[in-house]
Amino acid sequence: MAFSFSKLFNKAKEVPSNSEIIEKIDFKGGTKYAKNETNIVYADIEELGGFPYLKTVIIGDTSVNIKRTGCTVAFNFNNESIKLNSDNTTIESNKIKNTNVYFTEIDFELNEEEATKIKGSKVTTMEYGFKNKIIPFKPL
Repeated sequence: MAFSFSKLFNKAKEVPSNSEIIEKIDFKGGTKYAKNETNIVYADIEELGGFPYLKTVIIGDTSVNIKRTGCTVAFNFNNESIKLNSDNTTIESNKIKNTNVYFTEIDFELNEEEATKIKGSKVTTMEYGFKNKIIPFKPL
């Protein structure tokens, strides 16, 4: 009678995929706004000191660590677009514990006219610009 230790120790743990983890996250700090294959964006226009700003959170496999240059976000409409610069020049992603999923908070400066346009018009695509990398999203 043979006994194999390998059968005891070679049991592979089932690790959920990033998309399964992202779908299970119930983020209460914003409104689900857009998504792509591997990320979800939560976005809200808020006010601070009487001035509007765009508060966004990216949850997914996007991991960034940018110093001194910040990033941009573009809202594309049918015949025009609005491009906003990040409020802060340092952008850092935080890894969600025990996963390969990241959480990235980014605020953007905007004026009343831009806020009204984003709220009231149909956005066809949303694009984040990180250094030399552009990540597109489709609004929900």
